[in-house]
Amino acid sequence: LYAERVRESSGINAEYGGHDTTVELRNEIQITGTVAHVDGFMNISMSNVIYQIPYREASKFAKIQIHGRQIRYVHIPDQINMQKAITKQLDGNRHDTLKYGTKKREAYVERKRKERQAALEKLKKE
Repeated sequence: LYAERVRESSGINAEYGGHDTTVELRNEIQITGTVAHVDGFMNISMSNVIYQIPYREASKFAKIQIHGRQIRYVHIPDQINMQKAITKQLDGNRHDTLKYGTKKREAYVERKRKERQAALEKLKKE
């Protein structure tokens, strides 16, 4: 998953936190560890880190903070369903979903879809 796509959906912290992954930086450095936190600017906090500079010995750190601008690529673990995580984040950002809940939001969307379909049918008849 390219960095720009992760940046758009960085609210995946609940789904992504606690998983081991590898982050590749723009300068070819690879950082492997456990994701502790991801913020809205794709800054990533990791723990139990192995910091690998190409053609050098790896270094170990207890914690590290990665600036989002420096990230080239984030390896998403297989056990994470990214589509579900992104959908959950996007739905959670809607004001009406937060206020009324997802069931009312789904009913509203379905009602509007039927209204649009009825309007299209009416236009076809004219």
